Amino acid sequence: MKSLSDLMRNCIQLGYVAGDIDTAANFLESTLGTVQCVRHYRSTLGRTLHESTRTSLTNPADLEGPFVVVDGAVADEWVIDVALVNAGPTNIEIIRPVSGSVDLYRRAVRDDAPATFHHAGFRIDDFDEATALVEASGRTWAQYGVTGGIRFGYLDLTAELGHFIEVMELDEASAETFTKLEAASNAVN
Repeated sequence: MKSLSDLMRNCIQLGYVAGDIDTAANFLESTLGTVQCVRHYRSTLGRTLHESTRTSLTNPADLEGPFVVVDGAVADEWVIDVALVNAGPTNIEIIRPVSGSVDLYRRAVRDDAPATFHHAGFRIDDFDEATALVEASGRTWAQYGVTGGIRFGYLDLTAELGHFIEVMELDEASAETFTKLEAASNAVN
């Protein structure tokens, strides 16, 4: 990777935020005609520390399992509702901020719309390489973390482009989840 545009070579997702996950998912299904959304309520990436580092509350290297770092600090509480569906190879994600350090999503919610565009998601091969590139550009991740087999980061380009860029390094099982969503979408066509 040589430039920030290298982060955007493999678009796999359009990310939206919503004040009501069911209203937004129903809109995708009934108005846009997607297959049924897979909904996850109260997904959390609150921190879990190694026993030996229980007193270290801010170093992501001390974390095991899912975690998220928001504005440079490990989040104690980070809870969202998520709906996922594909339109062919494109994943559509809807996030409803629930509680904790989720202002990155909450700030973009429009109460008068079923959903609001928030981020474009891109698959990358190496999250560490992407992080080095972001840092070399004089920027930092607005939010980054690990959930399941996904290492992800959000680059804030809202001032310049009007949205965030999310990058995701997927392990084999996580990639298979996206493949299954695509297969479900294609089964009806």
